[in-house]
Amino acid sequence: MKKTRFIPYGYTIQNGRTIIEHIEADVIRQIFKDYINGASLKEIAEDLTERCVPYTEKTSVWDKARIARIIDNAKYTGIDDYDPIIDEKIYEEAVNAKISRQRGIVEREYETIIFLKNRVKCATCGSPMIRHINSKNRIKESWTCTNEECGCRVRIRDADLIQKITIIMNRIISNTELMLPNQKVKPHDSHAVECYQTDILNELSKVQPSEEYVTARIRDIATQLYKETQAKKIIVAQLARKSIKLMEPQTTFNYEYFSDLIAYVNLDCLGKVILHTKTETDIDEGEQDLDC
Repeated sequence: MKKTRFIPYGYTIQNGRTIIEHIEADVIRQIFKDYINGASLKEIAEDLTERCVPYTEKTSVWDKARIARIIDNAKYTGIDDYDPIIDEKIYEEAVNAKISRQRGIVEREYETIIFLKNRVKCATCGSPMIRHINSKNRIKESWTCTNEECGCRVRIRDADLIQKITIIMNRIISNTELMLPNQKVKPHDSHAVECYQTDILNELSKVQPSEEYVTARIRDIATQLYKETQAKKIIVAQLARKSIKLMEPQTTFNYEYFSDLIAYVNLDCLGKVILHTKTETDIDEGEQDLDC
């Protein structure tokens, strides 16, 4: 076991010659087997880390990058004076699986962006935003506010935007309280309510006030007060919370969950993502209610 890696994992130096390190070679073979059978780079890395399989003398922590380097390394088939650890057929099968998965990820990202493109608004002015692509830029994707007076423009990779939305969605799923509208201080009676109250007082000042008229105005006041409160929002929020209890946190974007809970996405000029829910609450990526 080496303290640092100057040669690929799975090999060691003995008498000046590169030879197979058999314990590590077994790990290599298992990595290829698991990946071909459908395990992701992340899942394989987490499994090795959880089982405390050493990567070097200094660490037993694995990550996606280390697993990816192993999958990509053709030396394991026995080239460049390295003894073979896996068959060339297994190597090609793993590489083809990786290419296929990457293609699938790109296709899913494109489909998700098409779904989102009419649901992104400027956090500064509330106007719709349009996605642009410029292959000359390091970050090719950008969103521009359609309000020329605003001019907000955000550069953000499609994958990063989708990931941020998914993380915020998982926060909502794990903490349904986020769907409840903020309680506001009860405002003074509106002009409409004051007019109804005046009508009632005027009617009651008559010698023979109309009970039917007064009752009708009281109903009008009740209706107006209901409109001016958050009662309807709170009812909708409670129903949404019941629906969320049937949901599970997701590792990828979920169209159905988004459609059930979110009205639109806000982007600010710094690239911050904010989800505006159908209960009219705003939840951004900086929420600290829980860690996802």
